[in-house]
Amino acid sequence: MFSSLNNDSRRKRFSLVPAACLIASATLLAAIAQTACAQSNQTVLPTGQNGAIAPDDWLIGKGRAWFYHGAPAPSPMEIHRREPTDAEKPVVEKARALFASKPAKVIALIDGHDVVYEDAKPPVTDDSYLFSFSMGKTITSMAVGKAICAGKLTLATRADEVIPELKGKDLGAATVSDLLKMASGTTGGESDATMLTSTQNKLWGEGRLNLLDAIVEDRLSRAKRGVFSAYKPGELFWYKSTDPVTLGIMVGNATGIPFSKWTTENVLQAAGIEKPVIIGEDKFGHAQADGNYRMVMGDWIRFAMWVKDSSRTDGCFGDYVRQAASSQIKNVQKNAGKLFDSYGFLTWTDSKLAPDTFWAVGYGGQRIGWSTKNAKAIVIFSNTEDWIADLMELNETWVSAE
Repeated sequence: MFSSLNNDSRRKRFSLVPAACLIASATLLAAIAQTACAQSNQTVLPTGQNGAIAPDDWLIGKGRAWFYHGAPAPSPMEIHRREPTDAEKPVVEKARALFASKPAKVIALIDGHDVVYEDAKPPVTDDSYLFSFSMGKTITSMAVGKAICAGKLTLATRADEVIPELKGKDLGAATVSDLLKMASGTTGGESDATMLTSTQNKLWGEGRLNLLDAIVEDRLSRAKRGVFSAYKPGELFWYKSTDPVTLGIMVGNATGIPFSKWTTENVLQAAGIEKPVIIGEDKFGHAQADGNYRMVMGDWIRFAMWVKDSSRTDGCFGDYVRQAASSQIKNVQKNAGKLFDSYGFLTWTDSKLAPDTFWAVGYGGQRIGWSTKNAKAIVIFSNTEDWIADLMELNETWVSAE
């Protein structure tokens, strides 16, 4: 995801990097914050002693002033709540203890349209906007699926067919399928999957960056080289921001509707969101489709329920969601997603810790996991991700509690 997409507009007077410095007084994250401050000259995304972190001032907020604000659904999805069954009670108690002991902010255990357990820690409230980080890639996948089912794209559509600026570029030869699988064959920019240079990052913070111009640059659009030759589209999984951002521009061009508006109307309103969604985009109408979505927790739950509902429907979109949720390419080099052996369509699959689940994954500990066996799901927002293996094991127990 972009190195800059998680900076709330209220922080623009501060240096972009040491976000954790701002919350060092919080007892839970004080030690982590000191580490992140010490590393501020090396990285834009905040890191702590044990890896990626998402301090409250990154995780909670409404983003930049120019971001797209999409309307809620005319008839929001109703969320039901029920008590756990006897089989579920031990899992809920385990979840409660894990949530209390870890730097998690919000958790929900879901069964169909029922929330069986939900909890939150300050400063999160029902009205707090929670930042997706790269969990948003899975929303982007759903938006692409809707464009395919509307006849605007196919899995075989090449990027340069709908983005003329990519003609003659290696990225232009990548198909929708390649891009959904993070297999465009291109370099992707920095090793941590961020896409912007420090200069571009500054332009983004000032509202002067055009994302189309960024992906057209040779630095991002040229093929990544292997030992003997350049990689071809579809040949290699390599996690990066370039591919989903390219998909966002393709959807906008192919449908004639800006990506943020298309996604709001065809995905999030379809999911029955109750409050406005905030989607990060530049001032030229190109969305940060690699993961800049902000919704309240209730609407993240609604999205999770809708994806599961969609995976059980007949027809084009149901077929697409089932494809998206299944392993499409092996995660061999593991430049990201070390707990996963495969990738779907902007989803993570094939984990030994949770073999019956596909995942939306976001930096710093943001997760949605969907069971492939039943209607169970889990949603989590967190300040760190160093405990996610515990969460995945909890999820597997939750899936099995019937």
